[in-house]
Amino acid sequence: MLNKKILIVEDESIIAEDIADSLIALGYRVTAIVYSGEEALQSAAEERPDLVLMDVNLQGEIDGITTGENIRSRFQIPVIYLTAYADDHTLRRVNSTKPFGYIVKPFEEKNLHTTIQLALHRHQYDCLTNLPNRSFLREKLSEILNHQKEFRGVVPVLTLSLDKISRINSTLGHDIGDSVICSIAQRLTNGIENMNIVARLEAAEFAIIIELVAGKQDAINIAQSILEIVAQVIIVESFEVYVTASIGISLYPLDGSDADELLKNAYTAMYHAQEKNGNNCQFYASNVANYSMNRLSQEVCLRNALKRSEFEVYYEPKVEIKTGKIVGAEALVRWNHPKKGQISPGEFIPMAEEMGLIGSLGEWVLETACRQTKAWQNEGLGQLRVAVNVSARQFEQKNLTERVSEILIETGLDPKYLELELTESLVLQDETAVFQAFSVWQSMGIRVAIDDFGTGYASLSYSKRFPFDVLKIDKSFIRNIADDRQNAAITVAIIQMAHSMNMRVVAEGVEDERELAFLCEHDCDEIQGYFFSRALPKADFEALLKSGKHWLYSIAQPIAQPQSETGSRQ
Repeated sequence: MLNKKILIVEDESIIAEDIADSLIALGYRVTAIVYSGEEALQSAAEERPDLVLMDVNLQGEIDGITTGENIRSRFQIPVIYLTAYADDHTLRRVNSTKPFGYIVKPFEEKNLHTTIQLALHRHQYDCLTNLPNRSFLREKLSEILNHQKEFRGVVPVLTLSLDKISRINSTLGHDIGDSVICSIAQRLTNGIENMNIVARLEAAEFAIIIELVAGKQDAINIAQSILEIVAQVIIVESFEVYVTASIGISLYPLDGSDADELLKNAYTAMYHAQEKNGNNCQFYASNVANYSMNRLSQEVCLRNALKRSEFEVYYEPKVEIKTGKIVGAEALVRWNHPKKGQISPGEFIPMAEEMGLIGSLGEWVLETACRQTKAWQNEGLGQLRVAVNVSARQFEQKNLTERVSEILIETGLDPKYLELELTESLVLQDETAVFQAFSVWQSMGIRVAIDDFGTGYASLSYSKRFPFDVLKIDKSFIRNIADDRQNAAITVAIIQMAHSMNMRVVAEGVEDERELAFLCEHDCDEIQGYFFSRALPKADFEALLKSGKHWLYSIAQPIAQPQSETGSRQ
């Protein structure tokens, strides 16, 4: 991260010089200090910095927000805004430009450093595979399309999902699964002719942009060769592993005129390939009858699932590091389909949001989790807290705060044992609505957590506007933290920043002893993850509570060892 080039755009020279001195002391390179939007655009074009610090109010004809938007769209350079104005109008304008962060003046040096680290991390490549991420892909695809308008032919956009990767994770472990994903990433990078870019989207999904080809048959040939590349045996820790892939293809300009539309249509085609049992490729077609009928069938099933009690709440333990004991759980919904078995939340949650069902589903999860937590408390299994996610669509309900209050009264759970988790993107999507709900919940004694911190809008300033009780560090920063200096530095900075604001810190996705030891050493408060336990159905989580499972922790032995003590309660 250090030695990155930063352009400072600030119309007050004293402030600009102070910022430059701080950045240089931290190991960054300041390419220039400029005072107007016009100078900023020229400097960005000439110097191509890795990041721009942009004051909102500037000298000249164009202000900082307009300048920042031009720099991001023309040069794909991340922008962090500096502003003394945090009014709703300014923030709405800032948010509309999709920035990589903003900082409200005056600010502390450590907050500036952490915000820059998060922004650079978000803009860089995927940390597991070293491939470009979704954000970079979209910008690159837009750039490619802008240069193709005068040429004949088509640009194929492919999305690829590895089939049944979850089975590898559950049988051989996530480390093996990650190694498989890395092997496939390397094969895609090195083995595809006419490739423009390969990116990792999420989990076991990739996107591939192919250079201009003559027509559809060329795209078919490339996709078939990719299926063959993926299907070759992978040797991981003496295991022979085989995977296949589902590929969706959209063609520019036939299937879309911009990056978002092309990626969306490629995804639609990929889902169609998955429905054909994988290991095949499908083109996007707006009139694919089979896909439409299947989608309609899924929607009908989803509408009936709540009525037929097909949903189930799983509980992922939240463990206090210093005592090693379970202090609560995150409530996660699962769908047990009568024919298809358990369906991934990643598949049905977006569908529920599109159909307007997420409000009812979220309310059911909240009520079920509160009622069950109260029951466990009554059984003497400890004063557990339960954490429940709140989606953006739930905030569209006018009676959200009232329903939370009513559910607590109906279930008898003391509000101090409920924790509501909001994402960064939700907070900045509708700050007014979030602030109103936030105030009501905190006055009731409900704890509010910021979830997946660091993966979206890299800003620390909103933490001052919304004094959260808990900050959850996203698992992407925790993975390999003992060896990854970049993730380690960011995680330590986040923990220190959160503690300075009186927030407790929860690390998600802790999977091994070294990750836990690092978090112990740096005073993280709680963890979730497979190292202690994955999310469990109600009966299994209750059995875990009754077993008294925890680990021993001491200064002399910071690497914790899971241990059970029959008869203890927590």
